Amino acid sequence: MLGIIRVLTTDDDRVLLEHGKRMWETHQIETVTKCIEDQPNGIYDHESEMMAIPKIIALAEALMQRDEIDAITISCAADPGLEELRSLTDFPILGAGACGAKAACLVGQRVAVIGITDQIPLSIKKGLEDQFHSYRYDPMLRKTTDLLSPDAKEKLLAIAQDAIADGADVILFACTGFSTIKLKDYLVTQITIPVIDLVEAQATVYELIRREEEIG
Repeated sequence: MLGIIRVLTTDDDRVLLEHGKRMWETHQIETVTKCIEDQPNGIYDHESEMMAIPKIIALAEALMQRDEIDAITISCAADPGLEELRSLTDFPILGAGACGAKAACLVGQRVAVIGITDQIPLSIKKGLEDQFHSYRYDPMLRKTTDLLSPDAKEKLLAIAQDAIADGADVILFACTGFSTIKLKDYLVTQITIPVIDLVEAQATVYELIRREEEIG
C-alpha cells in the first residue's frame, strides 16, 4: 500500500482523497492519505515550504510505522522534503515532481513542462536533465483555484500546442491540480504526443518499485 502525503491541510475527504482516488482509477493501487497540519493554503512560496518540510518528515515517519505501507509519496510538484527524507531513511520515498520527470524521460526526449508557477519546480528540472525542452505557464492561471475557470483547459491546451510546435515530444505537468480538473483526459483528445500527469506518474513509479521487489 502506498502512503500519500498531501501538503494542503483539509478536513474535506473529497479533497484529501482525490489523488488516491485517481491512482485507484488508473492503476488500481490501494493508498492511505494524510495531510500536514496548519497549512490550509498549502505550499505557495519559500517560507511556506520551509514551514512544511518538518511536518512532512514527521508525517512520513509516522506512516513508515504502519505495516501495510511499503512506500510513501509526497504528492506535490515541488517535492518538498524529498531529499531530506531520503537522507534519513532507506524506506522508498517518492515525490510527484521526481516521478513525473522519470516517467516523461521514458517516453520522450524533448520534455515540455507546463505549470502554474513562474519557474519550473527545481526537482522536475533536475530530474529531466538534458531531456528538458521548455517550461510554460499562463499568467492568468497562477493559483489552483484559477484552474476551475471555464476556459482554463483551453488556455492550457494552447500552451501545450505551442510547445509541440516548438519541437516538444512529450508534455509533463508541473501541477497536481491538473489532475483535479482531469486536464490529461482533455489534452489527449486534442494532441498526439504523450501527456504525463503527476498523480498518475506517482502510481506508475510505485508499480515499478513493487515489480522490482517481486523480481528481486
